[in-house]
Amino acid sequence: MRATFEVDNGIGGAATGVGDPGLARLVAALEGSAREIDVTFARAGSQLGEGLSLFEGLKERLSTLSAELSGTEIADAGKSLSGLAGELRAINDGLRDETGVLQELTTHSKAASLALDRLLEHMRLITILARSARIEAVSVQAAGRDFGDFTSEIVALTTQAQHTIQSCARDHDHLSALLGSALSAQRDFEGRYGHALSGLADNLEQTLAEVAERQRRSVSLTSDAAAHSGKIAMAAGGAIIALQSGDSIRQRLEHVIKALRLLGSLDGTSGPGADFDAVERGAAALVLRRLQAAQLDESALTLAQDADAIESALALLAGDTAGLLDLVRSLYQGDGGGKSERSQSGSFLADLESDLAQASDLLGKCDRARSGVDRVTSALATVLETCQQTVAALAGTVSSIVLIGMNAGLRAARIGTGGRSLVVIAQELKVAADQVATDANHLTPTFARMQEASAGLTRGGRLDAAHFAALDAAMRSSLAAMRQTGDRLGATLGQLTREGGGFSAVVADARLSFSNAGAMSDLIASGAVELARGVADQEMPSRADVAERVRGLVDAHIWPNYTMVGERTIHQAVIGLLLPAQSGAAAPVVVQSTDSLDDFLF
Repeated sequence: MRATFEVDNGIGGAATGVGDPGLARLVAALEGSAREIDVTFARAGSQLGEGLSLFEGLKERLSTLSAELSGTEIADAGKSLSGLAGELRAINDGLRDETGVLQELTTHSKAASLALDRLLEHMRLITILARSARIEAVSVQAAGRDFGDFTSEIVALTTQAQHTIQSCARDHDHLSALLGSALSAQRDFEGRYGHALSGLADNLEQTLAEVAERQRRSVSLTSDAAAHSGKIAMAAGGAIIALQSGDSIRQRLEHVIKALRLLGSLDGTSGPGADFDAVERGAAALVLRRLQAAQLDESALTLAQDADAIESALALLAGDTAGLLDLVRSLYQGDGGGKSERSQSGSFLADLESDLAQASDLLGKCDRARSGVDRVTSALATVLETCQQTVAALAGTVSSIVLIGMNAGLRAARIGTGGRSLVVIAQELKVAADQVATDANHLTPTFARMQEASAGLTRGGRLDAAHFAALDAAMRSSLAAMRQTGDRLGATLGQLTREGGGFSAVVADARLSFSNAGAMSDLIASGAVELARGVADQEMPSRADVAERVRGLVDAHIWPNYTMVGERTIHQAVIGLLLPAQSGAAAPVVVQSTDSLDDFLF
């Protein structure tokens, strides 16, 4: 709502003294406006100066942040962790390969177990046949032939071979149990964590790509911050220049107040205009009203324009500062995309720490799960060597058994019908020995295939416990470097945010100070309207001497007060209309301001 002033002081009998309530209210209101303008502009200038000091600190924090993120420490840690992502994929691939090796070994182990079971059955049969041969040898000996040496040697060879096979079978059973346990643990680990390993590798690569992107963006942050800083500096400079106008507006109001006091004293018995008659006082009142109305109107317009300019500058300050802080937050914290779907940490370094903690846990689980494979690998070499020696020894034992049995059979055949049973036993021994040889021959390629397959568990570059320990140490070192960098970044970002918030608060306070500038402008404009309204229908008297008398009053008491070009320009325009200079009349002397900067600015 526009405030209005009741000023009833026209020409012809209206009161013009200081006791005029309307004129007194106008003077009081203008004095209040002048004080408020002075305080408002001074407070805003002080707040803006404080804000610019805060902004200098804010720019230093930006430089520190940019240097921190683009530093070699985080870059070296990033390279190390990039290698870790590749290692995780290698572990995942190695898991599948080792599972395949364990499955193949288990298949061959089952075949070997069956062959060893058959060998034991054959050796038990040979043992029975050897004992039967000893019994038959007794009867044959009674006939004058001694077969005891043959049968005793067959029993000794058979017993020795049976013990060897049993020992091999026990070792192989132990190996089979280890294979079954390792394969079960491997499948369980792969089922539980195989996807986690590849997913973690993807996450690591994604985060590291984001780190590289943010490092690249941190380089451009300097130029972006410079652009924002330039706009902020320009806005602050514009605001400071506009704030200087507060003093000029206050001076204008003080000059108007002085002129209105002169207007109020025209009816007095002393002072300027005391010797004026009624017509001259009315003409002087008309000129003073219109002249001050014009000055107030211009002051109101200037205040409104300056207030708008300052408000725009402060809004730009607030907006660009907020934009700069948002730029920093999006660069050094989460920006609502990418990994934020799986993490609400708001910091890409926090996501990286989470990935690395998960990687350390998975490496530990993987290392523990691989202990079963290591036990299989350790036992495999010993068992295969033992079993291969057993197979090689069986070949000689079987040959000896067959040869002894054949000799016994030939000697028994010469006896005739009395040695027929021994001949039959010798033939069965040969058949059983041939079966032992056949199964032993089957074991040889089976063990060879197991030996070949086991190379997949002992190849060079295998991810053994030492490799896992080295990986974990490198990862923890990189994590510590990242965490230290993250702590420094977080502290710097927190300080930057506080300084930016302080700057924004100061700018907001300055804007609040100007929230009533529009109302003050309306108040001043209302005073101009009321002054002009009181003499809207009046004209200057036609008496020739009146204009000259009023001009003398104005030149002596109004014109010398002006300190700004703008005031003089308005004065000359109004006086030129109301008091046109007569031919040959001297123009008023222009008093030059001692401060040429005022003339330049105002």
